[in-house]
Amino acid sequence: MFNILPLIIILFCLAVIIFVVVKKFPQIANLDVDNLLEEKESRKKNAMIDKRVDDQSRKLKEVWARRLAPIVKIWGRLQLSFRIYFGNIERLWHHEESVKIKAKVKEMTPEEKEKRIKAIIQEAETNLQAGNLDKAEELFISAIKINVKSVPAYRGLGETYIAKKTLDEARQTFKFVLQLNKEDDTAMVKLAEIAEMQGNWQEAIQYYEKAMIKNDSLSPRFYHLAELLLKIKQPEIAREAIVQAVELEPKNPKYLDLLLEIAIICGDKKLSQEGLNELRLVNPENQKLDEFRMRIAQMQ
Repeated sequence: MFNILPLIIILFCLAVIIFVVVKKFPQIANLDVDNLLEEKESRKKNAMIDKRVDDQSRKLKEVWARRLAPIVKIWGRLQLSFRIYFGNIERLWHHEESVKIKAKVKEMTPEEKEKRIKAIIQEAETNLQAGNLDKAEELFISAIKINVKSVPAYRGLGETYIAKKTLDEARQTFKFVLQLNKEDDTAMVKLAEIAEMQGNWQEAIQYYEKAMIKNDSLSPRFYHLAELLLKIKQPEIAREAIVQAVELEPKNPKYLDLLLEIAIICGDKKLSQEGLNELRLVNPENQKLDEFRMRIAQMQ
C-alpha cells in the first residue's frame, strides 16, 4: 500500500499540470511566432521612419535658417537705424531742456533756426573735443531735431559715435549723410575709415575709391588707398595710388618711403631709383636709405 501512495501523488500532480495547460492553451495558441516577428519588424520600421522624419525636420530647419539669414540681417539693420535716428533722438528730446527748445522751434524763423543749429553744433563740437561724449551726442541730436536734414549735425554725431567706439552706429549715421547728399566725399572717407577699423579692407578700398572720384585733390586719401591695396596684395594698383599721392605732395617723406617699398615689390627699378633720389634730398638722415639702396641694387 505504501508503494501505491507515491504513484497516486505523481498521478495527481500530473493531472493538475494537464488541467492548467488545457486551461491556458487558447492563450498559448495565440502567441504566434510569425506575429511576434512582424511586430518586431514593425517597431524597427517605425523607429527608422521616426529617425528619418527627425533628420528631414532638422535639415529643413537648417535650409530655412540659411534662407532667412539675410532677412534677419536686414531686419537687424533696420532696427539699428530706427534706434539711432528715432529712438535716441526721442529719448534725448524728452529731456526737460530739450522740450523747452522744441516749443521755441515752432516759433522760429528759418534764419533763427539756422543760427540756433550752428550754436548747438559748436557747443557739441566743444564737448566732443573735451571728451564729453554723452553731452556731445545729446547736443548733436538736439540740432538734428530742429532740422532733420542737417548734414553737419549728422557728421558730428557720426564722429561722436566713432569716439565712443560704437562703430555700427557711426556707420549708419554716415550712410544717412550719403542719403542726404550723395556727393559727400567726406562721409565716404569716414565710412572707409570705419571699415578699416573693423578690418574690412575691401569695403574701405571701395569707399576711398568713391571719395577720390568725387575729389582727387587730397593726397592722404591716395596714401591710405595704397596702404590698403598693399595689404590685400595688389601692389601694382597700389603703385598707381602712391604715385598720385607723391605727385600731390612730392616732399612728404612718408609718401616717398611707401613709394619706394611698393616700387621695389613691383620690380620697378626706375621708379625705385627716382624715389630713392627724392627721399635722399627730402630726408638725408633717413635710416632706411642704405637698406633701400641695397634692395634696389639687387633688382634685375
